[in-house]
Amino acid sequence: MTPENSLVHAYLAAFPETRSAVNGNLLGNFTSGHDLVDKHLAPMIDWVYRRIAGRVAAGELTEPQARLYIEELSVFARYNAQFLKQAAASVEGFCPELAHELRRNHLEEGGERGKVPAHYVLYSGALLSDLGLLVNGHVPAPETALLVELHQWMVGSHMPSLIAGAYYATEAVAIAETEILRDITNRYGELTVEASGSDLKNLDYYYRLHLDDDHHASQVEGMSVEAAHIEGLAQFIRKADLFHIDLPQALDGFLQILEAMTAWWSQLDQRAREMHR
Repeated sequence: MTPENSLVHAYLAAFPETRSAVNGNLLGNFTSGHDLVDKHLAPMIDWVYRRIAGRVAAGELTEPQARLYIEELSVFARYNAQFLKQAAASVEGFCPELAHELRRNHLEEGGERGKVPAHYVLYSGALLSDLGLLVNGHVPAPETALLVELHQWMVGSHMPSLIAGAYYATEAVAIAETEILRDITNRYGELTVEASGSDLKNLDYYYRLHLDDDHHASQVEGMSVEAAHIEGLAQFIRKADLFHIDLPQALDGFLQILEAMTAWWSQLDQRAREMHR
């Protein structure tokens, strides 16, 4: 992606206050972690993902287009738990509190013993049982493989603050991405088995597990699994001074991953449109 077609750059152009905050932060002149998260990064994600959802237009997808998205979106879920584990190992000597939060997320994603199974196992199994769709072993498209590779480079970074910001970006988009994926699988269900929503019982459980504030799998009272992951990592940017997080490095990591993920969606959108020609 280039500044001319990047959704992140489009947001910065539309909201000069955020552009000024981003530039100031990277130059060491904007030092409020609370303002960075609440006034700039969280609104940026909301704005960008509303546009991604509009481009995907889940309700208008054909069966092959919906299957494309489902298969490609399943890939990162295979690796997220191991990425969280590696990220925790990379930061533990610098910030044990951040390592603890990443490990908590790792156990949730990877399937803590005696609790909910690994999320990828739940998701891939739900696709198979509800839709007859096998994603296990799917070989990813180049843009998906690149996204996975960029995360692999990130979690092995020697800069803990970069990892803090980058994993905040990874988790901060999770609610929006899960909602888009739910719309896509509902569309696929309508087209293939004439069912959607709660009629897809296993997929419905999977989505409620991630999005419902009162789900039994939630470990933070009043917050869904995904909301707790987001806020759990946001606190290290909000309280950067307390945790000795370098804010410019954290913002650099955030931008690296947010740009990567939005570029990935744009490339999938282009691939889906080419299928319809």
